[in-house]
Amino acid sequence: MLACAQETALIPTPGADSTLAGVEWEGRIHLDVTVTDKAGKAVSGLASTDLTLLDNGQPAKIVSFSAFDAVQSKPDPAAEIILVIDAANHTKDQTSDEQLGIQNFLRQNGGHLAQPVEIYRLSDMGLSGTAAPSTDGNALAEEVAQKSGLQEIVRSRDDVQTILTPQANSPSFRNPSFHPQSALRALGSIALIERRKPGRKLMVWVGYSGPVGESSFEWITEFLTRLRQARISLFGVTFWQRPDRRFAYAGFLGGVRSPGDAKAGNLAFEVLAEQSGGSAMEEPDNDLTRLIDKCVQEASVFYTISFDAPRTEQLDDYHALSIEVDKPGVRARTNAGYYDQPVYYDQVPVPAERVTVDELEKMLKNSHGESEAELARKLSYVELSERMSSARLLSWKGRVHGAKAWTALVALADASAFLAPPAAEILVNAAPDQAAQQEMLKKTSDYVRETIPKLPDFYATRTTARFEQPPGKEGQTWKTATGEQSLRQVGRWEATVHYRNGFEEVDAKAVKGKSVEQEQGRLKTRGTFGPILIVVLGDAARSELAWSRWERGADGPLAVFRYRVPGNHSEYEVSYGSILADGVSTGVFRRATGYQGEITIDPASGAVLRLTGEADLEPNLPIDRFSILVEYGPVEIGGGTHICLLRSVAIARVRKIFNMEEWGEAFTIYGPFENMLDDVAFEKYHMFHGEARVLSGFEDVPEKK
Repeated sequence: MLACAQETALIPTPGADSTLAGVEWEGRIHLDVTVTDKAGKAVSGLASTDLTLLDNGQPAKIVSFSAFDAVQSKPDPAAEIILVIDAANHTKDQTSDEQLGIQNFLRQNGGHLAQPVEIYRLSDMGLSGTAAPSTDGNALAEEVAQKSGLQEIVRSRDDVQTILTPQANSPSFRNPSFHPQSALRALGSIALIERRKPGRKLMVWVGYSGPVGESSFEWITEFLTRLRQARISLFGVTFWQRPDRRFAYAGFLGGVRSPGDAKAGNLAFEVLAEQSGGSAMEEPDNDLTRLIDKCVQEASVFYTISFDAPRTEQLDDYHALSIEVDKPGVRARTNAGYYDQPVYYDQVPVPAERVTVDELEKMLKNSHGESEAELARKLSYVELSERMSSARLLSWKGRVHGAKAWTALVALADASAFLAPPAAEILVNAAPDQAAQQEMLKKTSDYVRETIPKLPDFYATRTTARFEQPPGKEGQTWKTATGEQSLRQVGRWEATVHYRNGFEEVDAKAVKGKSVEQEQGRLKTRGTFGPILIVVLGDAARSELAWSRWERGADGPLAVFRYRVPGNHSEYEVSYGSILADGVSTGVFRRATGYQGEITIDPASGAVLRLTGEADLEPNLPIDRFSILVEYGPVEIGGGTHICLLRSVAIARVRKIFNMEEWGEAFTIYGPFENMLDDVAFEKYHMFHGEARVLSGFEDVPEKK
């Protein structure tokens, strides 16, 4: 069962469990942990039971744990070292010293680096960097020396430079053209770039001591969030500065809980380093190579854990983090805190009045005299407690006044498609014995295996109505989540679907109407003409398939079976496109998943008339629900009657994607969950065939023939 926003499809595929490494699902917090002894040496060999994670002083459950020791267990991908040359805020001599120290580090061991290294360079012209991480230290050293091979990332802009004014009390050791916020902006840009890549990163930034900008609560929350998502541990190296001029940053390490608490000191590199799980480092002998070597030691021996943030109703809810180790003489270092957001969890739906199908029909009958808008509004505030069948829905077509009210009724009925039917539609007939059930299922298996492949080639008109939640209120940020889950129609279009030799395809040239499908590519369903039946029945036969009930059908009783397919037997996968793998809405998350549903069959012929499937999704994924309904019925094609697809409903609940821009970089972020629904009808079936006439010789044929 394939389901993805931006590209959601239902087709049978080989089971897969491929996730994009490095993607952090909102609500699940991932931390890299370094444990050292009294001498500062990294400690390996710890188990998850040796660590206690404290969230605001309270023990939090560790959901996942990985230990890396550089021998038996190595991270994949390997942790990277990021070296930043800040030529924009240092004098020429200081920049030369910095480059020399980095070159000495890169050329150690004959230029064979133990960890992949990236180089970034900040200058008055902007930010540039290496094309990719490399373990060839000699080549990187040449790039540093020659300033060649570095690609432009962010160009310095006049509108930015005008606000990057020097501080009045800038120490004399700084570059006279010192622009304090340029370093912060470059740090933010690097964080967003590295956020697109999997794995841990240790960033060494040789800079200066003290605040580098004005107090900004928004920037504080952004830096700590994006550095954590990028898995960057920052090491702020103080260089060329007398001890008596260094910033007393210890008083700013407590975490900022509100805009009123924000101080310029909270954006000092020393503070950001300590908050990110790195550290502020000093080198009195100006031996930069030794400092980098010290950071590199932490790239191979560390631990990675994850936990679920608690629910909160408060925006930017700061949580302090600490880790206690059940071993004497050792200490753990990780991110000092994180900002919890309401959007990390789906919200409880806004209470709606639950009504039965009979009560809904009574409401519709009593709506005469009401305006179309008023009826549509009423329907948006109710939900069904039982399933409204397609037959009962269609009985109201033409009787409900106005297109807006009708689409509201369709959305309401579709949302009930996976509920139990009304009691009046359930027959109290005795359940068939095991032999009778097996006989029905054998007929269904024969029908799927023999009858469906023999369907004639045909084409049909597919009409899709797209429903989505209303857009958020003006000014609503990605952090805000509401329980609003009502649906409104946002598009409608027709397409011609061809079924040839057992395969279906859409005639892209024959799409009519506002094609939201082409513009947004949200939900798509494929494989519903037959392949889905083959796969579901095969999965169900190998898993759990049991009798459920008899239902009332138009021509007699219908048999309903319930099935459940665990993930290890499933040939379906859930995929979610436009995720944050690289921060620019590309990439697809795929996860093999179990699923469950019902199969409704004609006990006499074995024909499948109704099939539902609902994916069993684990928490903390960007897709919270995907359900599909397909209904089949008799259709006349070419003078014969065949059981063909009449209708399908696909419902997904996925995280909305917010487009954002910060520090000169465009990126995407998850927002609240939103409902999406496609109501698809198939009609106007026609036999697909052609006529040919063989002509002898070179006889001229009149044009009219």
